[in-house]
Amino acid sequence: MPLNSVSSRVLNRALAALFTGLAAASGACTFAEENILVADKAELMSAEQRQRMTAHHGFLLVDHGVDYRVVTDRGTGDIVAYGVEQFKAMDVGGLSGAGRGLLLVIDAEQDKVRLEVGLALEGVFTDAFVAYVEQRQMVPFFRAGRVADGILATTELIITRAQEAKRRQAFDAPAGTSGSGGGGATAKAKIGAGSEPGKAPTGPVAAAGSSPEEILQAYFAAMAERDARPDLPIYSAATQRMLKGWVVTPAQMDNVVRSYRGCPTDRSQANPSGNRAVIRYRIADRGCSPFFFRLEGGRWRLDLTMMQRAIRFGRNNSWHFAGEPPVDYAFAFSDWAFDRNGFPKQ
Repeated sequence: MPLNSVSSRVLNRALAALFTGLAAASGACTFAEENILVADKAELMSAEQRQRMTAHHGFLLVDHGVDYRVVTDRGTGDIVAYGVEQFKAMDVGGLSGAGRGLLLVIDAEQDKVRLEVGLALEGVFTDAFVAYVEQRQMVPFFRAGRVADGILATTELIITRAQEAKRRQAFDAPAGTSGSGGGGATAKAKIGAGSEPGKAPTGPVAAAGSSPEEILQAYFAAMAERDARPDLPIYSAATQRMLKGWVVTPAQMDNVVRSYRGCPTDRSQANPSGNRAVIRYRIADRGCSPFFFRLEGGRWRLDLTMMQRAIRFGRNNSWHFAGEPPVDYAFAFSDWAFDRNGFPKQ
């Protein structure tokens, strides 16, 4: 799902509430000002990007007890040794009552990235998983020069992993487990290197469908094949234009397939004119946002531009509308109510 933007006023209000709550639990009420969660020594991010990242990592701490820090620097030397040293010096995991710590180190001079995993989390964030998110999620964004977006997109996967671990009670590490034993993975960051000259997909081109259900299955099939071509005919013309400027990573495509696999369709409905349609999921399936479709050239096509404008993903990757349901598609939500933040309720 696309990253979403938040106004500075809303973001600052959320940060104020977050830090007030965290202060009561940890005594640290100035995370943003003191760069406790995000220390951008290499100045790779804007102030608003650092604030937004701090908010997401604060929610990860409150909701899942994971103390996730980010440090950017230049000339760290041995980045593995640096990660272990910083993990100890910054007391990563200390904000978590269970000692759960993660430290992301980005060395802009050496063009390397390392995610250091604390002992209490090694059973959840395995070396294989860490290498996957670095190579398949972070690096594609870093190549485009979008460092903050790459970190935030990775945070979404970390939250998903934490939710899965919570359901499986996989967070139950032995009592007293804390600190870092050097677990994690290191990768070449390739910051600003441009898109990777990969091999183009060779499978059949997904065709526009005669029904919204058919086109949605074609979309899931394309994601399963990691087919990021923006000109697939399953997309509306506006969606094709939008996707040409997007970074679509293998990890994002994998996550779409994995996330929606467990969400049964709640309703598929077209409007009375027969030129717009919505496929939605149960309100309880908060990670599965609705899909929007429009009729173009006599065929149904996926309208991701509407998802980009109307849908936001907040705490724990839960979707909500950015205000009211979009006018052209409001017919599909007439039986739902929405709170002032756009979250649906029965």
